[in-house]
Amino acid sequence: MLMDNLKLIKHLYARAGFGLCFSDKRSEERHSVKKEVKELFKASEAAEPLSVVQDNIDYMKLATADMQAKKQIIQQQRQQEKDLNLAWMNRMSITNAQLREKMTLFWHNHFACRINNAFYAQQLNNIQRNYALGNFRDLLLAVSKSPAMLQFLNNQQNHKGHPNENFARELMELFTIGRGNYTEQDIKESARAFTGWGFDKDGVFKVRPFQHDNGQKTFLGKTGNLDGEDIINRLLEQKQTAVFISNKLYKYLVNEVPDPAHVHEMAEVFYKANYEIKPLLEYVFTADWFYDDKNIGNMIKSPINFLVGLNRQFYITYQRPEVLLEFQRALGQ
Repeated sequence: MLMDNLKLIKHLYARAGFGLCFSDKRSEERHSVKKEVKELFKASEAAEPLSVVQDNIDYMKLATADMQAKKQIIQQQRQQEKDLNLAWMNRMSITNAQLREKMTLFWHNHFACRINNAFYAQQLNNIQRNYALGNFRDLLLAVSKSPAMLQFLNNQQNHKGHPNENFARELMELFTIGRGNYTEQDIKESARAFTGWGFDKDGVFKVRPFQHDNGQKTFLGKTGNLDGEDIINRLLEQKQTAVFISNKLYKYLVNEVPDPAHVHEMAEVFYKANYEIKPLLEYVFTADWFYDDKNIGNMIKSPINFLVGLNRQFYITYQRPEVLLEFQRALGQ
């Protein structure tokens, strides 16, 4: 009986975290699954930001810098990227808040963003960590206003009369309702709504009123002088957004082959909870089907999950932490 219980708890920690530590297995096997779910959430109540990147490099200097100065700026940039990578790997490997970090990793992948500015990347990572178990609307809005995402998807260049559609397209295709649930006209109209969204030299979000299109717009059947927040609210009114997120979470936490009935159950919980993430996760982790044999030991770990799992379960430390970067490259990360 204890072995059966341990099997379920090991599965829970493999999906809600990065694995059960070897020395914890004997003590945890006497706990109920529901108790362990509560413990996972309790340990992840606080969000501790990463702060390894202290300086925001002034990349404007590259335009006028000599070769030596450019080389120093590029070296500093690469070092910051390495420092941030290793700091997050270390956090995932040792933290008790592993559910929060596991969900931070999920949102990191969900809100795909590649940027050379490590200061902004750290800021976005901390946004995802802060809202990882909170409200999806708050998370989506904060990500949409982050310098990293605004720069990556060119919304700094989204101006009245010359709308840039990159952010509007990705917002629907990757972040909310998914492909096939909007039209090209919806993209054009929502891009107009996000005109003027940007950030200043200090990385602070700004709406530039003279660059914002105040005209009438029609988006997903709603007409008015819509702005960016109106677009986000309209997207969340669509139940398809709850379905889209639930489907991705199912593939991340349960099985890479979604069960439509279970995804529907998750979407119902998520939508009725006004996009609160915690009730959705609690529902999944306490559902009988989550512990079906077909869902246990059935997923190939990503390089990060694999490395962090080894570090956590066997208390691995590194005399030269940079070797973790080499492992990631070797594993195709």
